[in-house]
Amino acid sequence: MLRARRPGFTLIELLVVIAIIAILAAILFPVFAQVRDNARMSACVSNMRQIGSGLMMYAQDYDETFPRDFFMDKEPIYVWKNAIRPYLKSLDVLMCPSNPFSRSVPRSPYSDPPRPGSNARGWEYEPEQRMPISYSMSSCTSSYYTPFSKKGADTLPLRVAQVVRPADTLFIGESTWGQGDLNPDWLLHACPGVFAHPAGKVANIIFYDGHVKSKKWLQTLFPLNQNNWVLEPDPDPNVHKLNGPPGCDLVVPDGPAAKEFQTKDCLAYQ
Repeated sequence: MLRARRPGFTLIELLVVIAIIAILAAILFPVFAQVRDNARMSACVSNMRQIGSGLMMYAQDYDETFPRDFFMDKEPIYVWKNAIRPYLKSLDVLMCPSNPFSRSVPRSPYSDPPRPGSNARGWEYEPEQRMPISYSMSSCTSSYYTPFSKKGADTLPLRVAQVVRPADTLFIGESTWGQGDLNPDWLLHACPGVFAHPAGKVANIIFYDGHVKSKKWLQTLFPLNQNNWVLEPDPDPNVHKLNGPPGCDLVVPDGPAAKEFQTKDCLAYQ
C-alpha cells in the first residue's frame, strides 16, 4: 500500500521565506535601535531634570549663588557635581546611559580623553569612589577660576540675579570628557569631547532656569547674537567674537557650514 506523500516546501519557497525574513529584519532592526536610543535619551532627560532641580536648590541654600565649575586648583579636584550631590537621590543621576563613557569603575583614574571605565573629576570625594562621565558645566557663565587661584580670588560665584536670560543661557551640557567644564571652543577644537545622541544628533541641555531642552550643538552658537553660551550676547550681527571669559572669547566662524566645523570629529556631533 502506497503512503500519501506529505506536502513540503520546495527549495525556491524556502529561499523566498528566508529573503522575506531578511528584508523584514533589515527594516525592523534600525527601528528597534532608534526606539532603544530614544528610551535612553528620555532617561537622560529625566536625570538632567533632577540635576537642574539640584542646582536650583543649591542656589537657594547658598545665598542665591550657583556652584563653581571647580573648587580646587590641584588634583583631587572638588567639582560642581560634588557640590550638588546631596540634592540628588543617587550618584547615577549623573550618568546618561547613551554616553559610551558613562559607566565608570570605582577608583579608576580620571583622564582626558577618557578610557573605558574612567571616572570624571571629583570621584575621590564620593563614598562610591566613582564619578560618571556625562555632564559638564559651561565655563562661559560659571565661576571658572577656583577661589585659590590668582584670578579666582577676586571672582565671586555667579549669582541668580546676574543671569538675565535664564531660559536661554546654557548651564549644563552633555560631554564624553570628564573634566567637568565645557565651552564653545570645544565645538571647534575639542570635538571628540562633545556628545550628541544617535537619535537626531541632538544634546540635552540644562538652562539656568532649570528646564531641559534638546538642541543641536551648533544651534546653541548660531545665530551668534542670540547664542546660548554667554550671559549677554553682543546684539550686533556683524560681530564674530564671543564676549565671554577664556574659552568663551573666541572668534567664531561665519556659520554652521564653515569649513572649521566640517572635520570628521566635528561632524560626529552634527
